Amino acid sequence: MYKWLDRTYFGTDKNIIIRKLLLDQFILTPYLLTAFYVGMSLMEGSEDIFLELREKLLPTFIRSCCFWLPVQALNFRLVLPQYRIIYMGICGFIWVNILCWTKREGIKDQSLRTKPNVTR
Repeated sequence: MYKWLDRTYFGTDKNIIIRKLLLDQFILTPYLLTAFYVGMSLMEGSEDIFLELREKLLPTFIRSCCFWLPVQALNFRLVLPQYRIIYMGICGFIWVNILCWTKREGIKDQSLRTKPNVTR
């Protein structure tokens, strides 16, 4: 996506950076967060695979905006393209830890969280 953004919106002008930030955060992020929560619920065997998504999408998206908008602003403004992989790798590692913490926060109705594991 970054190559496309750099080709389509070339430069480090304030308006260009704002366009890149908005496209990155508001087009790609909701899809990725949805895939994360639904995918994790499927792997955990939840009865309602959309429960956690419904409860955590907005708070996670807000955290994502608080973290990624400044990170990406620095990325698009200061980081040279050849160093973006390193920069984004470090930032991605930090974000995954934030995402794991958010994932582990309790949901309101714990009885719907996972299917009972009865194997007797």
